[in-house]
Amino acid sequence: MPRLSGRRVAGAAVALSLAVGPLVAPSTTTTADVATSTITVVAAPADAGVLRDDADLEVRVTVTNGTAEPIAGATARLHLTLEPLIDQSAVRGWLRDDDPPTGPIVATTPLVTIAPGATVVASLTVPADDIDLDERFGVRAAGVSVSSAEGAALAHDRTAIVGQPAGTTAAGSGIAVIAPLTAPDERGRFLDADQLTALTAPNGRLTRTLDTALGGGVALGVDPRILASIRVLGEAAPASATAWLARLADSGLETFALRWSDADPLAAVGTLEVASPPTLGAGSVVLGDDGEPTATLDELTNWPHALTGWVWPADGSLGADAIDPLETEGARVVLARATDVDGGAGVARPITESLRTVVADDLTTDAVRAVAASTSTQVRRAAVAELSALLASASASATPLVGIADRTAAPSAQVGLLLDELTALPWARSASLAPVTGAGANGQPTSLAADSTTPSTPALDALLELERGDAEFARIALDAGPLLADRRLDLLDALALGGESAAAGEGRYRGQSDRLRSAVQVVESNTITLFADRTSLPVTVQNSLPVAVRVFVRVEAATGQLRVEDQRVETIVEANSQVRALVPVQSLVNGDVDIRVSLRAEDGAVIGNPIGVGLNLQAGWETAGTIAIGGIIALLFAVGLVRDIRRRRQTRADRGAAPDTDDASAPELTGPPDTTETSTR
Repeated sequence: MPRLSGRRVAGAAVALSLAVGPLVAPSTTTTADVATSTITVVAAPADAGVLRDDADLEVRVTVTNGTAEPIAGATARLHLTLEPLIDQSAVRGWLRDDDPPTGPIVATTPLVTIAPGATVVASLTVPADDIDLDERFGVRAAGVSVSSAEGAALAHDRTAIVGQPAGTTAAGSGIAVIAPLTAPDERGRFLDADQLTALTAPNGRLTRTLDTALGGGVALGVDPRILASIRVLGEAAPASATAWLARLADSGLETFALRWSDADPLAAVGTLEVASPPTLGAGSVVLGDDGEPTATLDELTNWPHALTGWVWPADGSLGADAIDPLETEGARVVLARATDVDGGAGVARPITESLRTVVADDLTTDAVRAVAASTSTQVRRAAVAELSALLASASASATPLVGIADRTAAPSAQVGLLLDELTALPWARSASLAPVTGAGANGQPTSLAADSTTPSTPALDALLELERGDAEFARIALDAGPLLADRRLDLLDALALGGESAAAGEGRYRGQSDRLRSAVQVVESNTITLFADRTSLPVTVQNSLPVAVRVFVRVEAATGQLRVEDQRVETIVEANSQVRALVPVQSLVNGDVDIRVSLRAEDGAVIGNPIGVGLNLQAGWETAGTIAIGGIIALLFAVGLVRDIRRRRQTRADRGAAPDTDDASAPELTGPPDTTETSTR
């Protein structure tokens, strides 16, 4: 395996300088020079590193020249000790040792000239007749060394061989890999349809991760953002995403929940009383793009996880100061590396009464990550041989070997092939973590170094300060729950482990905060002319939030020409809409005046950016206009009245001036006969 430590790197560079001349003047050596001036060797035994009776031992050797000079006349040598290593601890010690392999040299082969940057592959073979396993099952120490034509050591790699004479085997052990089901390169509170389509395509990241896990032996840490993003889209979710979610549900894989967006679970150690900012408003309703309620966060992220209360910190971030905050937030199991704790690898190792650790094996973790990062078959075969040796040397009561995948690396089919080759061996099997980490399952107690501390999270204080400001702004909402939940999800997304730098996450979060606080504004206006002494000044308020808000419009005049009669005009603005508020004012003097219009929260805090508006006051025109209009109306009334009187007089005159008739036959108009009786005296 290409696990060159600092000593191996330095040794390779010095040895090469003896063979082909100085690489670089010592006074100018830099880290970059060392990194590009090394020779690496990968020793990959055939047949998963298993040696049976009457079988030749073959080891493939891959040598890469990372120097600027060719390597000519080098020789590869195979070292093998036939006496079995006594236990798994001895196997670990052999594989971890950075010194060149010891033991008898059982095979050699010359190497062709290796050009700078080139790689060559050679085979070292030991005939079966030269190997005596002595009918004893066990792990044998092996290794490959490469030397120059002058005999100087150039590079080396250690490996192990499992000798399996006929009729022998081992109790063996289980192996499990913990891998992330995440989208570290996709940022955002939720993943949109386009992102989900790409992630769940046949060659998408989520599809490849699930394909690898379905081979067995993989437990998945699931980013709840993925589940929620598919569900919140409802019928608009891509068909590939809904099909992928159904596959995950039917897979039977062991899973546990990561933080939203795979946020750093120890981000708040030393800042808050808990280890990581919790998801605020988990029961709050999530609003769709149209502002209509869709579901609660609890509903969107609900999943039947077999592993509950698990926390997966970033490599090297688990310190003793994180234990109390983890317990406070209810964590049950925390993943750790063997270098983080005392006593080495193991599962369900108690740290406190309520908190246990799953301590990953460093050799297993390194092997899994090396395989995932490489497309080389030889790298995978080297990893299989090492892990086979660890599993074959495990005691009957040993807990499973646990390896932790790189949480930001792209999923690799090589990891699936690695597990397939291992579980085909009689002493290896896929391990289930739920039974060995559940209630009542306790391993050997462990502890963290008392002086170990969790590294501070860059810019967390600044992010939390921004969030507090956003929470104050959100008080104008009639229902602030969705806004608070959204901002906490944005905060967790900014704390994601992988995909972008801390500075980029802070910048993105700050931009989101600016957009939130400018979502409720007074709409800009041109100069307004007021003709009345007393009138209402129209002010348009825009609300771009998905929730209704309650604000107060405040108008302030720059001079005494205008009196504002109500300094707090309450206004309710529905989601994604505009409202015209009417502010009562009185014009005292004609002329131009500048006013300042702002929005306030109930406590007087300024919302958005105030704007300036020019007013043209023409209050005198109101009286003159009223008199003029009144005069016109009176004149029209008088004209109409005169015309009506003249019309009536004309009608009467026309009737009185009618001509006499000469028609003799016309009847004489007389009154009724006089019937009055005359009295005589």
